[in-house]
Amino acid sequence: MRFLFIIADLGPNGVTYSRLRYAGELARRGHSVTILALVNGETRPIPDGVEFEILDRSTNRLSGIIQQIKSALRLRQWFKRATRIQPFDFVSSSLTPADRVVARAGLINVHHWIHIATSELIASVANPKKRQRRRQLLRAIYHGKPVIGVSRGVIDDLAKLNATPSRATLVHNGYDVEHIKALAAQKPADLPAEPYYIHVGRFAAAKRHDVLFEGLRRSGSTRKLLLLTDKPDEAIDLARQHALDGRVLALDFRDNPFAYMAGAEALLLSSDLEGFPNVLVESFISGTPVISTDCPYGPSEILTGPYAEWLVPTGNPDALSERIRAFESSPYEIEPWLYQRFTLAGSMDQLEELARLPEKPSLGKFCALL
Repeated sequence: MRFLFIIADLGPNGVTYSRLRYAGELARRGHSVTILALVNGETRPIPDGVEFEILDRSTNRLSGIIQQIKSALRLRQWFKRATRIQPFDFVSSSLTPADRVVARAGLINVHHWIHIATSELIASVANPKKRQRRRQLLRAIYHGKPVIGVSRGVIDDLAKLNATPSRATLVHNGYDVEHIKALAAQKPADLPAEPYYIHVGRFAAAKRHDVLFEGLRRSGSTRKLLLLTDKPDEAIDLARQHALDGRVLALDFRDNPFAYMAGAEALLLSSDLEGFPNVLVESFISGTPVISTDCPYGPSEILTGPYAEWLVPTGNPDALSERIRAFESSPYEIEPWLYQRFTLAGSMDQLEELARLPEKPSLGKFCALL
């Protein structure tokens, strides 16, 4: 079968790594797989057997109505050429910039892969008129279209848009358990020698590093905190503002974060918002417990049953500090079922099932006004 994954670029985010992982596994299963980046960006290793193309190498931005229209027209031309002999069996787009280009280009039966709650994307816009415009835009993209949600929460959230997809499929992010375990067993040279907690994520407002730092400070813990992030210098500056000078270590993102997870006492997640936080499952696979905010969406679908006690309210450093103290007093053991629900093989089976649907991706009318 033929699979096509459309993304904005190969930026350093969970979506990129997920699509690369899925593409590689589908190729190993004998399928024809293409990743199409709409604009130029960072380079990443492409799995064996996967075709990778960049639609427009002249820019690394998808913002602006002119660029959106240009990208949509280029996508129509590319898609027409690519399907001249054989159609794709499955096409997906990921994240709003790519979703908007796909919708504008008029591609039909493309699964929009939703990784973050649309209501939160709307709420993040301060200007009321612009907020209403974003609401209309997102509804136009997703209403009546097939969608994939990485969590039940992001699918249910579409109701707040008054958007009803033609088909909604829950596909939790899937993980190659044995591969992650092998990488977690490695010992990087810069692995901290002292006991430490770890946080892996972009330095962005929604990640709430302020809550993370304040929660650690108020806990009274003497353990250090290792950050794997995109802006280590800015993160260290904020840590100093929370009286953690010398307690926080910050490194750029690593190709193998699992080894750093495996060396940690626990992984801490302080976000206000997630779609499905990969790091929680990856930490469990690496053998490291987690303490997480109960943010929308995903953590409560991962930390279930008796492990739900390690979820804390968002924006509450006191609650986080209490759980850190409780963990240091009585660390918990990881049971394999926590991560065995999220296997790569299971996710691939679901994608193959979607690819067998009779409605194949095709080219409809161009939508200039989207």
